[in-house]
Amino acid sequence: MSGAAFLRVAKLKGCGIITVAARHNKREIQAEIGAAGSIDPARSNLNYRLAGPPTADAVALLAKDLMTAAGVVKPRKDAVRAIEAVFSLPVGTIIDTRAYFTDCLAWAAGYFGGLVNIVSFDVHHDEAAPHAHALILPLVDGRMDGSAMIGAKPKMLAMLSQFHDHVAKKYGLRKASSKLTGESKERAAAQVLAHLRETGDAALQSLAWPTIRGCIENDPGPFLLALGLVEVQAQKAIKPFSHFVTSKGKGPAKERDEWRAKPIGFGQNSSAPKPIGFATVNAEKDQSLCSVGFAHQTPFETPVPATKAACDATEYQRTTEGTFERHDAPRSATSRRNQASCKPADGHSVHSRLTAWPTNSFTSLIH
Repeated sequence: MSGAAFLRVAKLKGCGIITVAARHNKREIQAEIGAAGSIDPARSNLNYRLAGPPTADAVALLAKDLMTAAGVVKPRKDAVRAIEAVFSLPVGTIIDTRAYFTDCLAWAAGYFGGLVNIVSFDVHHDEAAPHAHALILPLVDGRMDGSAMIGAKPKMLAMLSQFHDHVAKKYGLRKASSKLTGESKERAAAQVLAHLRETGDAALQSLAWPTIRGCIENDPGPFLLALGLVEVQAQKAIKPFSHFVTSKGKGPAKERDEWRAKPIGFGQNSSAPKPIGFATVNAEKDQSLCSVGFAHQTPFETPVPATKAACDATEYQRTTEGTFERHDAPRSATSRRNQASCKPADGHSVHSRLTAWPTNSFTSLIH
């Protein structure tokens, strides 16, 4: 690959904008030529046109005639009057530039509605990189519709891909990368600035250098293309052998967040932090369908008091609820166990005390 092919399209709006653009393309603006501009007048004789009239006024007249023939008498004030496409090659390219730009003209004619819509196509060799300007009249079905001709971002990306596949790829040129961001942007900006310092570029001595440097740091992609530089790709850090020996395989971030991926209370590791008030859950026995994940607790009996007063009150409550049978009736194992657990300090059970009470006193106590 000998560099990247560059294509940029722009909408031109405003009355007289076609004349202004054509005057730049035809080198009719004296202020742009010489030391005051980027144009080298000693090489302007290398420029040539592949389509359209030789002067800017003739280009504007041709555009007006085409609009009149299509029935467009007075375009809206905010209408797109023309589309300018710039085809650029990297600095120091060795390909046949005339053949390349001829193919660019043919592609533009097929993509933008025919050769009749291209009012001028000028090739420049008097600046840093060889490039060509195409002024295109946005006539779509008899009306001016530049927005529909260019389209939104997806259509523009498809246009760039189509241009690369049909033209640039044939000449061994790579596809220009999209706008750089993040570390790639910083790395490319540093690469451009380093190249300018190594070559002693005149831009370093310009009064506009702070502005130029800001543009480089903001979007270094076009400067890479203009200088014919290839973006330096970042190299991945090589991990030491000890990393593979000691690593568990999942990676620390995944291991740290593994317990968070499960609902609260479902098979969490006992060493993992738990929300306040949540017990550890046995994932095999005590899982429930609830995502909250409260631990399962077996219902427990009310502890039986050991003091005499508490035992008397407990026996009184059970008697009022009909849970006690007569003392001479057979007792179950549970009743005997409850009786044994409620013995006061003198060794006599509550049940023996109840049997010693008079019947009428016990009945009056209940009521």
